[in-house]
Amino acid sequence: MKNVLAVGAHADDVEIGCGGTVARHAKNGDHVIILIMTKSAYSYYDGRVLRTLEEGVWEEEHAAKVLAAKSINLGFETKEVPYSKESVEAINEVIDKYDIDIIYTHWYHDTHQDHMRTTQSTISAGRFVNNILMYEPNYPAGRSYFGFRNQYYVDITPSFEIKMEALKQHKSQMKKYGDEYLEAIEARARHRGCEVACRYAECYEVLRLFGDV
Repeated sequence: MKNVLAVGAHADDVEIGCGGTVARHAKNGDHVIILIMTKSAYSYYDGRVLRTLEEGVWEEEHAAKVLAAKSINLGFETKEVPYSKESVEAINEVIDKYDIDIIYTHWYHDTHQDHMRTTQSTISAGRFVNNILMYEPNYPAGRSYFGFRNQYYVDITPSFEIKMEALKQHKSQMKKYGDEYLEAIEARARHRGCEVACRYAECYEVLRLFGDV
């Protein structure tokens, strides 16, 4: 059994980036922790509320249950994730407590400020962890001037429906994006699957990889 940590800045980031992989780990008997950096309440700059604190908590907990994972929230404010002693040590504590073998986190060049700082903090906290993989950026929020390098693929065909069911728990996002939200995520997984001759896949840029994850 492996101890797996999937880190996201906000509720739904993990499900989008590595939800199928997380579900696959859980189905294989691995112990999976989903670590969310922020409370995930979200408002636009003009004050319009997209997701309340209560909605964020509900969505996070229900999605984790679908994925058969344990959810932990560090409680930083949305749009204010730091790269600091506090953020690094908070993640480090989780890594040590659960004896983490594998970490999944945002891509280092993701242009969303919370995603970027989450990755910086995770890399610093996980400097002694042998396996760290970065999932693809969430488009369009994470578009970058760097190209994502799809170096490691995971066949998520057996766990794809679990990933999609977990995503459906994020009702605020469904309301924001409509049917295109799930359609785009399925299209990406299908495209990545075609690249490696399976139906659905997720891919990662490798920061560090030791053995088979």
